Amino acid sequence: MDYFKINKYSSVEENILYIASNIIEILKSGNKSFGKVLEKYQYNYASNFSLNMETNVYLAMLFLYGIGKITIENDKIKLEERKIDFK
Repeated sequence: MDYFKINKYSSVEENILYIASNIIEILKSGNKSFGKVLEKYQYNYASNFSLNMETNVYLAMLFLYGIGKITIENDKIKLEERKIDFK
């Protein structure tokens, strides 16, 4: 399954980039534990939260960690705010 493309056979809720953008919105309100991020995601974006959806959230978090958008400190997930220096 290609998690980065959208086609007529998969829903947008299965797209890693879409899920990652939702996770970023959740983390803008402050640092959260992993369980709280899953709980907020389920409450805000996925009322029918299945094991497949949970796996997609894990993959989106791993993607965000891999590109440096989130860090983990003391069991809390923190959104990294990088400022671009225009010189």
